[in-house]
Amino acid sequence: MGYESKLYVVNKRGSLPGESKQYAEVITFFNMCKFGAFNDIFTKEADCYIYADDGNTEITEDRYGNALKETSLENVIEYLEEYKTTQDHYRRVEPLLGLLKSFDISEWDNLVVLHYGY
Repeated sequence: MGYESKLYVVNKRGSLPGESKQYAEVITFFNMCKFGAFNDIFTKEADCYIYADDGNTEITEDRYGNALKETSLENVIEYLEEYKTTQDHYRRVEPLLGLLKSFDISEWDNLVVLHYGY
């Protein structure tokens, strides 16, 4: 077993009165498995939460008890473009890159990418 990662593309929707974190709607997620190269870009603690598959459980931290981390779509795209040219081939990079490039961020409220370790 090793440290595995899922990336969630979410649209932040705002917070309810009295809540410190925003609700984020999950648009899609991508399983990167043991791709441990994201430490450099997911440095900001997420100011939002997502719901688990049950629709009721708020997720604010990953399976290791670490707070969810976030970064912009643009940061992940830039990072993966660089990764493709400087690192060994990893079959999940190109599909993720294609997915992220397909988003028109002007059509969303506040689109970000969350890192979830499991």
